[in-house]
Amino acid sequence: MDSEISKINKYCGNIEERIKACKNRVIAEHLRTRLCFELEENCKSEIVANVLNEYVNKIIKNTFDEKGNNKTLESDYETR
Repeated sequence: MDSEISKINKYCGNIEERIKACKNRVIAEHLRTRLCFELEENCKSEIVANVLNEYVNKIIKNTFDEKGNNKTLESDYETR
């Protein structure tokens, strides 16, 4: 799995940072589509694409609350 994540990072950049920069889940889902497109352009491996989907799902689940708001951005906003 580490080699797949390395390929994903090579072609898509730091996915975790990119998703955590999204204000809400809807935007993150659009980013997921874009990430898949970026990966498909450079890597034809179905295994890597599946790892990307699982990886993005995990990050989205950990980043957004049940209402779809970014927990990290919201907590940063509340402390200001």
